[in-house]
Amino acid sequence: MSVSAPLPHDSARLHVTGAARYIDDIPTPPGTLHLAFGLSSEACGAITGADLSAVRAAPGVVAVLTAADLDRPADCAPAANDEPLLATGEVQFHGQPIFLVVATSHRAARAAARLGKVEI
Repeated sequence: MSVSAPLPHDSARLHVTGAARYIDDIPTPPGTLHLAFGLSSEACGAITGADLSAVRAAPGVVAVLTAADLDRPADCAPAANDEPLLATGEVQFHGQPIFLVVATSHRAARAAARLGKVEI
């Protein structure tokens, strides 16, 4: 076998015949919980208050988490450890995650996330 010889991908036949299984083709297991972030509507500023009571009361919501609920800082930066998963005290960009909704369906999680009132 030569280094420059073309090799067929192991699942190429499945892809071109339409028989390949993708993640969306796999049924969601019963009891699966779904997540949605509550996002900042401002580009920059201090978080001065948050009312998440409507989020917690929304249909299908199992839990609502903020940075304060996490055991340790959860960082999602690829290397520098300077990008928290959930904003702590201030937001640095529009759309920055502030809280996380855990719900019984994708739709319920997204709908509930839009109910959060965060003062920036």
